[in-house]
Amino acid sequence: MKKYWIGIIVLILVVVGVWLSSQYSSRIPKAKNHLYQEKITIGMETWPGYLALIVARDKGYFQQAGLDVEIKRYVALGELSKDYVAGKMQGRANLTLDAVNEHLSGLDHKVVLAIDYSNGSDAIMARNDIKTVKDFQGKKVGFESNTLEEFFLAWALNENNMKMSDIVSVSAGPSETPKLLKDGAIDVAVSHEPFISELSSSGNFHKAFSSAEAPGLITDILTFRTNFVNSNPETIQTIVDVYFKALKFWKDNPDEANAIVAKEFTDTPEGIAEQLKGITMLDEQDNQTAFTFAAGFQSLYGNMRLIADFVKQHRAGDEHNIDTDKLIDRRFIKAVNE
Repeated sequence: MKKYWIGIIVLILVVVGVWLSSQYSSRIPKAKNHLYQEKITIGMETWPGYLALIVARDKGYFQQAGLDVEIKRYVALGELSKDYVAGKMQGRANLTLDAVNEHLSGLDHKVVLAIDYSNGSDAIMARNDIKTVKDFQGKKVGFESNTLEEFFLAWALNENNMKMSDIVSVSAGPSETPKLLKDGAIDVAVSHEPFISELSSSGNFHKAFSSAEAPGLITDILTFRTNFVNSNPETIQTIVDVYFKALKFWKDNPDEANAIVAKEFTDTPEGIAEQLKGITMLDEQDNQTAFTFAAGFQSLYGNMRLIADFVKQHRAGDEHNIDTDKLIDRRFIKAVNE
């Protein structure tokens, strides 16, 4: 009988011990083993609209979330795109045009976030004696081939009933064309901030055409390679959440955030603030709209379909079917707004 009661007591102690252990372990923060544990590289070019990525890095938001993220900055769009396609990074701050071209180059990737759209910060700068786009006829125009600059230029020409054959094309990157324009080697330069502010400040050049005349046409997005997205959905969601945390910091603390970006770009906080006037930053609500079939350029679906039509027209003999809807992965934005 004594052994029976001892057995009962031991059993009760075991049950209580297991229960207490479960209660204690439930209070211990779970290790973030579901997050990608190696370094994640996100490429970007010199563009003030990518401020949230820079702020997230410098404020330690990625690290606090359990991620090791490198923001690698490039000067030339072409080099950035080439390295991204080659697999030298998991993701990049991208453009809808580049995303389509990269897809046609064989890259399987997804759009997970809409960053901004240019509202004047991309421009075609010309000498003051060249008043309008129609005056580009026969002039030397510098731009980076097969990138956003060519797309933007072709769009502006088309809006003025002109074609690329009406100008003299000069191949140069967005950071090179301002210098060529100042030196007189070209008559017109296609570029973006912060480079166009440098030209405007001289007083010798003006915006003959800017993205303010087609707001939403030039849209910046965040893309990741599809295999990385599918293998690490929690990591992508964390990156998206951290991005919006950094964007909110900029909204609440613009002076400090602009100073962080200025340091990255070797500029001044005032200069960054001025450049951002031509950029519409897209928050969670804006992204909710972007990832639906909204009207006009506000929808990524509509924007990228327009880009695909342009690409088809400029890739002679390319019979690839471009279904840009499949490049968009809206689950992460949907989760943010739930």
